[in-house]
Amino acid sequence: MEKTLFILEIIGLIIGLALALMAYLIVNRNSSVIRFPELSLMDGDKPNRLILCLRRIILSRKKKLSLDIGYVKEFNFGTYLVMLAQTEKAIDKGKSISLFSKRPLSSSVRRTLMITRENSQTYHQHLTGLDSRFIKKSDISLQVLENITKDLRKIGVKDYFELNTMITEILGNAIEHGLRGLNINWWMYHNIEKNSMRLIFVDMGMGIISSYRSAGIGLFDSDQTLILKAFNGKAGSSTKEHNRGRGLPQIGYMVKNNLISDFVLITNRVSLRFSNRGYELKSHPDFVGTYYSWTVNKDNFERWKSYIM
Repeated sequence: MEKTLFILEIIGLIIGLALALMAYLIVNRNSSVIRFPELSLMDGDKPNRLILCLRRIILSRKKKLSLDIGYVKEFNFGTYLVMLAQTEKAIDKGKSISLFSKRPLSSSVRRTLMITRENSQTYHQHLTGLDSRFIKKSDISLQVLENITKDLRKIGVKDYFELNTMITEILGNAIEHGLRGLNINWWMYHNIEKNSMRLIFVDMGMGIISSYRSAGIGLFDSDQTLILKAFNGKAGSSTKEHNRGRGLPQIGYMVKNNLISDFVLITNRVSLRFSNRGYELKSHPDFVGTYYSWTVNKDNFERWKSYIM
């Protein structure tokens, strides 16, 4: 009798565990945790694991995603901006996104998430479908440039028209390609850091390389060759429209002549930065979009003034 009761208790325990496991699987079958790597820097030397992690936000079939930043040791606003942009794309696809950590956040993460809004501003535009038809590119550029120009004066940079042209071209390209795809989705950020201004721009379009390929440009070039051609003004315009295709050559001119500093570009499977040795290009997993990061200081400005005088 006792043996029979013991067996029944074991069977009951097994059934209970099975039911509990089944309930857990049912609750969590549509959810997933994405753990960000210790080094989560878009403009770092090795963004590979981070880019893969960011891609999972879009590619995951799960409807509920939890972004775990508890293991992150290095984190900055560039990464945070891309995280926001990718999260927005995922929400458009019907996903639910949450940010969490079971560990105390690192000082780098805390500093980024609690960044002061004094001397800084974030700009954002997200329009899909027919709403994008009513965009006036000039109005958007003027709003952004007015704020950036105001803060540049705090570090002694005034009337930097070359920089204004560069920002206008970057915004214009993002909006132009967004209009064609009926999906405008870009983010921009500027912040005064001591005696310089950091600017970050993220466009969640198809990316520079894919844009050229879709226009039939550089089909027989490697990704790295094509991006260098674009910076040197030899690739043409991916929109094939009159008076376009000036944005990347404009940026290339400013980078090579040290009119801006700390330049980093990440798009599709190529990252590019500039140093004393010239352009440094690396391959990495596909980042569907375009990420720019650079700084401006008074030395850049004075060098530009010496060029035009």
